[in-house]
Amino acid sequence: MSKNEHIVKVDRLFSEVSKTDLYPKLLDQLQKDLHRAGVDHKIDPKITSSDLVRELNSLLYDTLQNAFNDYLNLLYAVDVSETELRNFKSEKIEDIASYTTYLILKREWKKVWLRNNF
Repeated sequence: MSKNEHIVKVDRLFSEVSKTDLYPKLLDQLQKDLHRAGVDHKIDPKITSSDLVRELNSLLYDTLQNAFNDYLNLLYAVDVSETELRNFKSEKIEDIASYTTYLILKREWKKVWLRNNF
């Protein structure tokens, strides 16, 4: 799966999010899980969705290269699907960061949506 495919999936995800008023809660959930994972990164509560994707992708790229345990802790804190991670075939750090960005945002959105609809 190419980086462009992840961008399309993230765009679809944010298209769904934009139909609600839950974007701030998505940011709060992501910030909470970053903190739980021990990742020292502050998300601006006024960040746009496209800037959020770029920022998270950059953060993941950096943690993959420099703080792999933080990367693993974040995946655990967010509860990213191990099956989806294993099914990804690329070994390029850029592709892994892009795919993981999508998986994290998808999982965070699922948490927020479920919490607010049930």
